[in-house]
Amino acid sequence: MHIKDILNEFETDWAAMPFVEKEKLSMLRNKNIVIYGHELARCLCYALLYQNETKNLNIKITLTGKSRICLKDYHSELLIRDDFEFIDFNSISELSNIDYVIYTGICGEIQYENAQVFSDEIAAIKAVSSVSSAQNAKTIVLNDSRVYGLGIAHRAYSENEYAKLDINSPESFSAQFMRTAETMWKCLQKENTFDLTILRTGILLGPSTKFTCCLDNAFESIAKKKDTLINGSDKKYSFVYISDVFRAIVYSITDLKSNTVYNVEGINSTVSMTMLGTILHDIYCERCNIKIDGTKELSACAINANKISENGCHPQIDLETALKICVMSKMNTEKGMRLPHSHEGRLSSIQQLMLAFLLEMDRICKKHNIKYFLGGGTLLGAIRHKGFIPWDDDADVMMLREDYDKFCKIAAKELPPSITFQTYENDKHCFYDFAKFRLNGTIFATGFAKEHKQMHNGVAFDIFCHDKTANSRLGQKLHLAMTLFTRALVFNKWNNRKAENGNKIQSVLTNFFKWVFPLKFSLWLETKTLKFFKNKKNARYLYDGMGRNIYNGCFPIEYLDEAIYVDFDGYKLPVPKEYDKYLRFLYGDYMELAPLSTRMGCHAIELCDIGKYDGFKLYNNK
Repeated sequence: MHIKDILNEFETDWAAMPFVEKEKLSMLRNKNIVIYGHELARCLCYALLYQNETKNLNIKITLTGKSRICLKDYHSELLIRDDFEFIDFNSISELSNIDYVIYTGICGEIQYENAQVFSDEIAAIKAVSSVSSAQNAKTIVLNDSRVYGLGIAHRAYSENEYAKLDINSPESFSAQFMRTAETMWKCLQKENTFDLTILRTGILLGPSTKFTCCLDNAFESIAKKKDTLINGSDKKYSFVYISDVFRAIVYSITDLKSNTVYNVEGINSTVSMTMLGTILHDIYCERCNIKIDGTKELSACAINANKISENGCHPQIDLETALKICVMSKMNTEKGMRLPHSHEGRLSSIQQLMLAFLLEMDRICKKHNIKYFLGGGTLLGAIRHKGFIPWDDDADVMMLREDYDKFCKIAAKELPPSITFQTYENDKHCFYDFAKFRLNGTIFATGFAKEHKQMHNGVAFDIFCHDKTANSRLGQKLHLAMTLFTRALVFNKWNNRKAENGNKIQSVLTNFFKWVFPLKFSLWLETKTLKFFKNKKNARYLYDGMGRNIYNGCFPIEYLDEAIYVDFDGYKLPVPKEYDKYLRFLYGDYMELAPLSTRMGCHAIELCDIGKYDGFKLYNNK
């Protein structure tokens, strides 16, 4: 039984953990993890099993609980898998070689005052903590913002701040229990000296989950095109999409400091209910009538999540995206995300500009007999969508080194006045190791690029070179390592950033040589590394030293031996004849759509002004 076969599109979205870096997930390989909790624990189990299937992590997951009734919402065939088992509390002492313990408790669960629930959860903490103690397992405990109590207006609570509790209110039970649970975990940790990290989440948003969210009725009404009522409030509340919680859990295991508390929320996700209702109105005003009325307060509060971001774990999902996916999960139709209004409605124009770049590229290369191929997501779009990936905002091409060098010599002379050919050689403020077309009179900059105001930051089209590498595995490994090292030297020097790549020795060396070497020398060293095997006569492998696909390693040189032409938005453009092998090397099952939450554009653009090209459309005269 494959997890993919039992998850729907929305469950797959969070189970795929699309925003957790491969290198972070790889640090979980061959680890044994014990999990206890309710709905969040169930979702986490599914997500980790999904990672086993898609990334071959070989994680062993042990779910524990009072009895097998804990499995009532789990797919029955999970118990025949080799990477999953259930152990009740009576047998928990038999566990061995446990690396991590994750306790999700009642995080995200609606609980009212109940002595049995309280008693059962305290017993669960005692049982689960015995594994932490006996195995010295790193432990992650989750609660949500209710732990802070009844927050006051205009106040966001940091990790060591608390609001008052109304102990006479039945809704205060969850807060009281969470505080008790955290105190108990901290006492057990001090007594038994295992590592403990506490995560406190905002209000959980998870499509196709069994969380009881305060917005469930609104999501249902909007999905069914019914009038929707949102209870307004002066107070603000923090929300978080479930995949950002999973990201925080992985970072707690791999990067975050132990014996510390961290708040977790989404991007721009602390709002009042009135503000939230306005966001929903802006998205769905044509679908239904959304009213904001009443002043019902929630048993939650606004939280300050700066600490976890300062420690490298940044949220990836904004509130609008999370709300869209949650509403769509309630619909009976429309089981795929519609084209989002990315870049404030400019995405269609941007894609048309990318197409114009591609056609200009094709014209120049045909004129000068230069071989090139569509690359990366543009190649994927050509094969899977017969054009752009609907949510993509850029275009890439790739060349072999001899074609790339030839193209760079003639491109500037061939381009019209509206386009600048940008390399580190003709733009002294640019230190990218690859070439770009830039559209004059426009701005299209990421958070990194916008800091370099003197560099040409117009709408861009990327031109990558795939270089030869060694034939032996050892030679390839050394070449790849040197490439990554020199790239880190350039990027961190250019960005004035301290290198922190997870390996302390590498980070120390990178930071030392970054300080010693001038930026231009580091770029020269990077270029020399890329071209080290340029003249190798019997080379059998290539690698993408300039691009993000470098982490996939090398691939056979014959993948880029011959070009064929395929349909791309009504035009014929070149792709590798062996595109199937190449795309499988890059993406695995490349015909499978990306998780929903990633279909929001390729880049986080912070400065966007396409000027007179707003509404641009390239007409197909063929």
